Amino acid sequence: MKKHRTVWGLVAAALGVTLLLVGVATASNMGFKFVPQIPGTAGANAYNLSLPWNNNYTDANSLLTDISGAQKVSQFAPNGVLVSWVSGIGGNDFTIRKGEAYIVSGGPSGAQPVIVGSHDPSFTFTFTAGQAFNASAPYHQTLTNANALYTSIQTACPGSAPKVSKFTSNGVLQSWLGDVGSGTNFDLQLGMGVIIVPKATCSGYVWPHY
Repeated sequence: MKKHRTVWGLVAAALGVTLLLVGVATASNMGFKFVPQIPGTAGANAYNLSLPWNNNYTDANSLLTDISGAQKVSQFAPNGVLVSWVSGIGGNDFTIRKGEAYIVSGGPSGAQPVIVGSHDPSFTFTFTAGQAFNASAPYHQTLTNANALYTSIQTACPGSAPKVSKFTSNGVLQSWLGDVGSGTNFDLQLGMGVIIVPKATCSGYVWPHY
């Protein structure tokens, strides 16, 4: 039987209460705490983890060290190649960048990160033409699916026509091509990063949130 992967999250902040797609969030521009559960290597075990835009991580090693039970963290490079840092082995100790999500792979017993940080209301995204960016969606976003994100970016930057993709637990991309209305219009889940590849550069994008 195929094992289905479930991620539950609790996000805590100072003001307001909002029920999101997966988990419960109290949303403001203050602090967040997110506790997903990532299955182990017996099943599909990759999760594209959004980080709060203000966080204490500096590099891949600091992120992996903080996630008990994780075996690998990976960056989705602009050319679509995964760059990884592996527990006990090493690899590419890439720099953690504000607004970027990272792919976490659970070890044999799975992983349960406790991610804390805060929102930065002044931060905006730049998506470069033809390059992939694994965007860390805010935990209190108002967008609900891939087409809503496509429409938001396209409205902010006409002509950008971004491809919007979800990195699934088995490492396969599900993509939505909003300009032609084809692909998978997947749901945006709490704590899930989204890969954006625009046709034209979009600068100063403000991700909608409560």
